[in-house]
Parts: sequence; C-alpha cells; structure tokens
Amino acid sequence: MKCFLFSLITLLFAVTSFSAGSVSETRVSDVPPQRITLAWTSALNGTVAVTSQVIRATLTRVEFYNGSPAPTNATYAVTLKNLAGIDVLAGQGSAVATNLIGSASAIVPGSLYVSTAGTTNLTEGFTVNEKLVLAISGVGTSAAAGKQGVVVIYGE
Repeated sequence: MKCFLFSLITLLFAVTSFSAGSVSETRVSDVPPQRITLAWTSALNGTVAVTSQVIRATLTRVEFYNGSPAPTNATYAVTLKNLAGIDVLAGQGSAVATNLIGSASAIVPGSLYVSTAGTTNLTEGFTVNEKLVLAISGVGTSAAAGKQGVVVIYGE
C-alpha cells in the first residue's frame, strides 16, 4: 500500500511539473473596443499553452507585460494561433523583451510585406472569430514557481 501511494504521489508531481501553465482571462467589453487580458503563469519548464475563449474582433494592438516572478531570459516567444494554426501576431511576438516589471512591449498585429520600392508596410490587423491558442516559451525555468506575465489584446 505504501508503495502504491508513493507511486501515485510521484505521478501527480510529474504531471504537475510538466503542465502547460495557466491563464486567467478577463474582458472589459464584448463590444468594440474590446480589451482582453490574459494573465499567465508558466509551467515549471518555462512554457504556457492554453486556449482562450472565443475572440470576435479585428486585433489592433497586443501588449506584453512581465509579472512577478518575471521571466529571466533576455527574450521570450509568444504566439496567438487560430484554429488553423496561423499565428495572428505574424511572428512579431517571437522575441518579446524581458522588461522591468510593469513595463510593456507592444505590437500591432498584421502581416508585414515589402513593397517593390523596398518599403516595409503593415497590412490591417487580423480579424478573428474563434478561440486562440496562447503559447509562450523561453521565459526561464524555476524549481519553485512559474514565471508570470500578462498579454493584453485590443480589438475593434
């Protein structure tokens, strides 16, 4: 019986240690302009992978804030993928700087393209009407607690 109990506790600890992190979702409004806040805590291995509630908007801005404990790597990667697997941030979240707590990095979602004149332009933001998968990696690992931060999504 003791052996079984020890095995069960060990299994539960292993599942918890390699979980996908967690997110608390808060919405200011379901009508434009929307502000959706995804407060995240990474798993002990430094990752987050969770699905949001349905988002119906054209994304106009996304901000990244660090929490406490803050990410420890110089940068970390954030993607917001739709159900087809397309990153609605168009790769712009691939190197979010680890700022001081409370400081923000911001991007304007959309597709970047280079015109024939060599000018880089940004198309309109992505319009979504579905759940998005928030994935974060590279925030640093911890033996005691996951790293924390916030992703704020603005939409029209």
